Amino acid sequence: MSPKVVGLLAMLLAGSGLWWWGAQPSTPPALAPVAQAFPTLPQLAAVREPGVLLTTWASWCAVCMAELPRKIAYAQAHPRLALVAVNIDTNPAQRRAALQRLNAPALPNIYWLDDPSRTLAFGTLQGSGVPESFILNAQRQLLLKQSGPVALDYGPFAAALAAAQR
Repeated sequence: MSPKVVGLLAMLLAGSGLWWWGAQPSTPPALAPVAQAFPTLPQLAAVREPGVLLTTWASWCAVCMAELPRKIAYAQAHPRLALVAVNIDTNPAQRRAALQRLNAPALPNIYWLDDPSRTLAFGTLQGSGVPESFILNAQRQLLLKQSGPVALDYGPFAAALAAAQR
């Protein structure tokens, strides 16, 4: 193998977190979420759980519809976390049909909000699309915001979810 190819392979392996001599994946330490200011939302006044996973969604968003069942299941398994699902559909019938497809349970820590004017999702929250997820701590400070799909059980998103429930 030429020295250039060996050098390139070494850079690729180092960048991927694999060590040449054992192909062991490196595990970066979990980062502690940093709390930031978050808008005061009257919609959260009824939420009593210490942590909040606020997510924006729409019935026409395939990623949202695939991800919501996982978020619901997570909230079911973690009663110290409130799931606040903000729907941006302009047609109430579409929203109702989506909730039926989701077979959304009525649980005390799951809150369904309608935002057909999209002022909450794109105004107050300064969202850029759906799905978008916000993790808040007990002081209702923002620990993490992520656009697009999320991993609930590993990485920075999972670390922020765990921190929010303390």
